[in-house]
Amino acid sequence: MTGLYIFIALIAVALIGWGVAELKSRTITFKHSEAEKEEAELIHKEQEERGFKEQDLKDLLAHNSTKGYNAVD
Repeated sequence: MTGLYIFIALIAVALIGWGVAELKSRTITFKHSEAEKEEAELIHKEQEERGFKEQDLKDLLAHNSTKGYNAVD
């Protein structure tokens, strides 16, 4: 019986924690300031000028450097 009580208490604590986390995520909103938005745009423009290309998973796996000695080719 003691194990059952501990299990029920664990489930109750988990549900309470989940509820608190949900309420917190719904009540607190985060927004970037205008200065942060301008800085992000500036950095993005500088990267575009230098030929930066954001890679997707396929590109990353094609240039994977964890191939052992074959990565040195």
